[in-house]
Amino acid sequence: MSDKEIKKIGIVAMFNLSAGGGAPRVTIDLVNALNLMGKKVYLMNPFNINFEKIKELYGEIKVEKIYSIGKLKAFFCRGRVLPRKIMKKEFQEMVKEVDFIIDLDGGIVHKYLPKNFDNSKYVIWRISCAKPASKRPWIKMNFKRKIKEKILDILGEKRCIPSKNYKIYAADKWTAKELKETWGIDSEENYLYPEIKVDELILKKGIKKEDQIVIFGRIAENKNIEDSMKIFAIGTKKSPEYNLVIIGGDTADSEGYIKKLEKLGGELNIFGRVKIIKNPSFEEIKKILQESKIIIDSQREISLTMTSIEAMAAGNVVIGYKNSGGYIDILENGKYGFGFLTIEEGGRELENVLKKLEGGKIDNKKMVKRAQDFSGERFKEALKEILNENGI
Repeated sequence: MSDKEIKKIGIVAMFNLSAGGGAPRVTIDLVNALNLMGKKVYLMNPFNINFEKIKELYGEIKVEKIYSIGKLKAFFCRGRVLPRKIMKKEFQEMVKEVDFIIDLDGGIVHKYLPKNFDNSKYVIWRISCAKPASKRPWIKMNFKRKIKEKILDILGEKRCIPSKNYKIYAADKWTAKELKETWGIDSEENYLYPEIKVDELILKKGIKKEDQIVIFGRIAENKNIEDSMKIFAIGTKKSPEYNLVIIGGDTADSEGYIKKLEKLGGELNIFGRVKIIKNPSFEEIKKILQESKIIIDSQREISLTMTSIEAMAAGNVVIGYKNSGGYIDILENGKYGFGFLTIEEGGRELENVLKKLEGGKIDNKKMVKRAQDFSGERFKEALKEILNENGI
C-alpha cells in the first residue's frame, strides 16, 4: 500500500484509556481495527496515556500522533463538557492533519470545525446512553457521587449534545432509541456494534466449567451489583455449592463501594462464597469466564453490555434485566438468554437456569454462536462500510 492510499483517521476520545472499563476498551479496539485496515490513527485524549497499562488491560496499540494537554489542564478534564472546551486548540490542529474524524459520543467540538469543512469527513459513534444519571432514579449514588453530579450539572454537562448536522452511528438499538427520545436525534440505520474478542474467549476443550456465577463490569454504584448479588443469594439457596465472582475495573469510588458490597454479602449470608477481583487482565477475564456457567447483569435501561457478549462467547448463560439494550439486542428478547424485571423474578430465573443446566436442558452452543455476531471481523466489516460510504 502506498503512502497516498493510507488515510489518516482522527479519533476524539475523552475517556481515560489507561483505566479499566467499556469505553476505553471500545476506543482501543477501534484504534487497532483501523490499524489492521491500513489506516494511520491520530488520537485526541486529555489524559496521560500509560501504554504499559493499556497493554496489560487490552493489548498493544499503535497511534501516529497524540493530541493531549498538560497535567494541570487535564486535572480539570472531568465530565463531557470541559475536556472538549479545553481541547479546542488541539482539536483544530488535528482537523488540519487528518482525512476523517470519528468522535466517540460527540458534542461541543463540532463547533470548532472550519467553515469550509466537508461535513462528511466528521462522524459520531455514540457508545453512551443519552439519558442522564439524574433521570435514572434506580441508580444508587453515594454522597460524593451526588455532589459530583451536581457540579457537572452546573458546568453544563447536559449541554454536551451531538449535532444533528453530522452522521451519528449508534452502538445499538437502545442507544438509537435514547438519542431519539432524549434529544430528537435520528442516528443512521446501520449500527456499529462494539468489537468483542469472541475467538479468544470461546471455551476450549479441556477447560472444565466450575460451579461458578459471575458479575462482570466496572465496579461502580451505577452498575447495580447489589441487585445481582441479591439475585445470586435467592437463586442459589438450593445450590449452596455455587460461588460468585465479581470482576471489573475500579474507579475512585470503588474502594468504598466494595466495602458496601462486602457488608451486603454478610447480610445475605453469602460472604464466604463471594470473591471480588479489581482491574483483571484480559487473561484473567478469559480464565474466569471460561470456568463460569452464568453471568447476571442487573444494569437497567442502558446500551448493550460488552461483558455479557464476552461471557456468552465463553459459554455462559446470560440472565439480564429485560428493559435494556443487552436483553433486546444481544439476547433478542429472550431467544438467547433469560430476563427479569425484579430481584425476586431474577432469583427464580437463576434457580430455573441452574436446574436446566443440571438436567442438560440448555444448549449454550447457540449462545456462543450468537456471540460471534459481535466478533472483530463483523466489527471491521461494519467499520469499513461506514468509511467507504463517507469516501474513505
